[in-house]
Amino acid sequence: MALFNRKKNNEDDGSDEAQFQPQPEKARKWFDHAKTMADSSNFDSALVYYANGIRLDPESLSAHEAMIEVSIKHLQSGGKKASSKDLKGVDGPHAIDKMAVAELAWLSNYDSPPLAVKALAAAVEADQLELANMLTIRVLTLVSRAKKISRPLVLQVKDLASAAGAWNEAIAAGQLAMKLNPADSELDHELKDLAAQRAMSQGGYESAGGKEGGFRDMVKDMDKQRELEQDESIAGVGGSEGDVLERAAEQYRETPDSPDVLNRYAQLLRKSGSKESLAKAMKVLSDGFEATGEYRFRMAAGDIELSLLKESLDDEKDPERVKELRSEYLEKEAEEYRQRAERYPTDRSIKFKLGDIAYRMGDIGTAMECFQKSKDEPKLRTRSSHYLARCFAKEGWHTEAVDEYRDTISNMDATERGLELDIRYDLMESLIELARAEKSDVMAKEALEICSGIARKDITYRDIRSRRKELDELSRELG
Repeated sequence: MALFNRKKNNEDDGSDEAQFQPQPEKARKWFDHAKTMADSSNFDSALVYYANGIRLDPESLSAHEAMIEVSIKHLQSGGKKASSKDLKGVDGPHAIDKMAVAELAWLSNYDSPPLAVKALAAAVEADQLELANMLTIRVLTLVSRAKKISRPLVLQVKDLASAAGAWNEAIAAGQLAMKLNPADSELDHELKDLAAQRAMSQGGYESAGGKEGGFRDMVKDMDKQRELEQDESIAGVGGSEGDVLERAAEQYRETPDSPDVLNRYAQLLRKSGSKESLAKAMKVLSDGFEATGEYRFRMAAGDIELSLLKESLDDEKDPERVKELRSEYLEKEAEEYRQRAERYPTDRSIKFKLGDIAYRMGDIGTAMECFQKSKDEPKLRTRSSHYLARCFAKEGWHTEAVDEYRDTISNMDATERGLELDIRYDLMESLIELARAEKSDVMAKEALEICSGIARKDITYRDIRSRRKELDELSRELG
């Protein structure tokens, strides 16, 4: 398509783009660093490392897929979009460099349809059509699920999908654009042309016609296409999940030490959801850790074991057995996160989780240590400070608790206001304890003001009505 002005990398035109040479060995070092960062939940850095590797080895689809997986975790954890410094660090003179930059910009802000379309366009421009084909369905999904669908973006996806040979997505985008403007007769004709192109491409007529053995090749291609369509069932597109799982199992039996193969097989087993398949996935991941040394497989196996224990706990009805299972679950959870904290001592999200487990187990000393470290992480600061103050209160250190609660409230941002009532209530409780211990009517009055504010905002909040009466009596007693 002239619209995208693509050039083949092997065109000898003297341009920088023509001189691009992939460097997969150098790229592998970047990808290894990226995996390490992702395993320690440092998703921001992982994305930058992946982008730097991709600019050296753009045809590594497994790297692109891994980067997408990290981007979704990055989005779920509230990660920030890549800085201009990070983007400039990846940039360079080639179309491949521009593609890596566009991919980093999008995947650090995954739910942005315009950035997704720019990344797809950059892949087409760099002549990475296999990658573009892979990305098209994700990009179309993002564009079509936007609160306000942009028809120009939809049309651009149609053109890009067509350039990448992703005919199904090109037609789907065209049909969506037609819904947004049913009077577009030119687009209606183009959709018919796209359907014909799809029939020619998927039917194999272009490659099979006039060629000895061409029909047999076409049949093989059709079988392969059927397999690919079934593989898409993982994302809910359709097909036989049983066939997909069996192929993954066969690949695993052939290369059980391949990280991509064993990870895919484990994901499919987990998706199946039965206890038997989850147990099998746990073994695949544990064996994968032994075979590859990649700790992410050890963590994934631990997550499955915890989920199975939690399911048993939720299903149990006998009170005594529930108590036993809850204790067993907490011990296993604590052991799991202690190991992770030892493996990744600077990962504050792991520290926070370990602190939460320790708090629930009554190990207040460990909890305080963990929360003091995790509060240095901006996205964990409010929750860590809140729990740290609760630890102080548990120890009877109400002066420290009050100071910590106040600091927590003063440093909250607008997105965390949903936590404010809980923190103010806990502050009130520590003020009540101090007022009683020190016979302080000043602290009793401050507690009463907080109580009154909560009652005005939500009279049904916890036991705020009875607390209001209790504070009236305490104020009169101390006054």
